Parts: sequence; structure tokens; C-alpha cells
Amino acid sequence: MREFAFDIVYETGADPVMDVFIEYPTLVGEALHGCVTEDSFWRVERLTGPTAALDSVERLRLDETVRTASVTETNCTATRTHDVLDRSEDERVIYTHLDGIEDGDSVQTLSARYLPSGSLFCTTRREARHRWRIFLQSDEKVGLLYDALSANLRSGLSFHMSHLGEAEEWGHDSLGSVSLPPDQRRAMRAALDHGYYRTPREITLDELAGNLDVPRSTLSYRLRRAEERLVTGYLGET
Repeated sequence: MREFAFDIVYETGADPVMDVFIEYPTLVGEALHGCVTEDSFWRVERLTGPTAALDSVERLRLDETVRTASVTETNCTATRTHDVLDRSEDERVIYTHLDGIEDGDSVQTLSARYLPSGSLFCTTRREARHRWRIFLQSDEKVGLLYDALSANLRSGLSFHMSHLGEAEEWGHDSLGSVSLPPDQRRAMRAALDHGYYRTPREITLDELAGNLDVPRSTLSYRLRRAEERLVTGYLGET
């Protein structure tokens, strides 16, 4: 199995959905895509983050006048179906199906044009970056997809190649991953970004608490609870 990985980075104002991710740095969207053809695809995306951000993404997804699938200058016309499969204060799972796509090009439809059938798409959105991992049986025509994406993106979008090679470190558990409350997720994200989990540690708990402007005891509690939820969830415990 081969893997083609790349990022599409969005400027503010280039895409209303990505603007929500830019506005809310703790918002994360992880998705699986399937049944991709040149005129149809489906996606199931799990979003975690602040309630206001989730409400904004849901509103945009359900608004038929908002069209964000195309990455080229021409908008896609298609029959769209969006359903919210799961909804809570800090999580949404949204199913999307586009059928009869015409005119504009999405990453999925461009991929269907050049890549072998049966390819699997996994994506992650965070801040201005939409990260794509495409798993495929053969990368014979991947260069054509690379050219189509790198040369034809609409204004405000930029293509950044990551790698092409043997698929490894699958580790994609987006729809079954553990959900954390917003305060625990923010604490763990800050700890990761500031090097608290590196060896040796690059920041102390006191320094991290100061950066977040929360008491040390509060931060310690949130990290312990987050770690407990992640470990027990990963091992399938309750």
C-alpha cells in the first residue's frame, strides 16, 4: 500500500468553513472519505472543539448556498446531502454526500480522475491547514494529481507536498477516538505544543500553567483526567 500525503493551506476569507478553524485553534476535524468517483463522494467528519465553533460548522454545512468542495476557481454544482449523526456540547459527527458533481474540482474528484479505484482518503483539519492522506494500491499516476493540485488551486489556497511512499503509521481512529471536554483538550494541546510531553521536557508544569493563566493544581488535574480518558479509551476500558 502506498501513501500520498499533502496539505492545503487556506488564507482567511478563502473558505467559510476553514475560517471557523482559523478562528478557533482548538477546533479539530477528522474525516474518512469513500466511494469516490469523478461525480460523487461521501465523507464522515468528526469535529471536536468549542460549542460555538461546532455550531458554526454545522450551520455552514447545512446551508445549501455555501459551497466549499471545489479547490479550483469554479464552484461545484451537485446534489448535496448533509446529516448530523451525533451532536453534543463538544463534538459533532456530520455525514456529507455529493452526487452529480459538475464544473468545479474537489480533491476527491480530481483524485478519482487520476488514481486507481479503491483509494482511501483520511483528512485532518486544524487552524488554516487541511491535511490529506491518500492510501492507494499504485502511485503510477500520482504525478498527474500533484500537477492538478499544485497548479490549479483557487486564490487563497496553497499546496504543500508532504510525502509519497510506503504507507506506515496508520493510527487513524478518527470516528472512534476518545472525546475530551474542551478544558482538558485545551490543556493537553498546550502541553503538547509547548514540549511538556517531550523527553526531556521543554517546559515545567508551573511555566505551562502561567502561560495558560490557570492555577497549577487546575492544570495538573485537567491533564491527569485527559490522560486517564485517553488511556482507558484506547485500551477499550470504561
